[in-house]
Amino acid sequence: MDAVNFSFNGTRFRVTPITEDALKKDHVPALTTTGLLFTSAEGDMRFLPLDAEALPSFEYLRTKQNAELGALVQLAKPVAR
Repeated sequence: MDAVNFSFNGTRFRVTPITEDALKKDHVPALTTTGLLFTSAEGDMRFLPLDAEALPSFEYLRTKQNAELGALVQLAKPVAR
């Protein structure tokens, strides 16, 4: 699974697009919809649900600046493990 690493507000994050195909695999916690999964170096997890049609590709995410990806982190909701 492809992921993009970035820094925002002094924290290292990784964002992984969760596609319909990725939903077929086991995730902890279980994910039930497509979207963007953010994990931080400190163990924080956040998820931004997006329709499959609106889900940005890995290639698209790679072109975004840290501030743009950070704005998406702020929209994402915390996920309990």
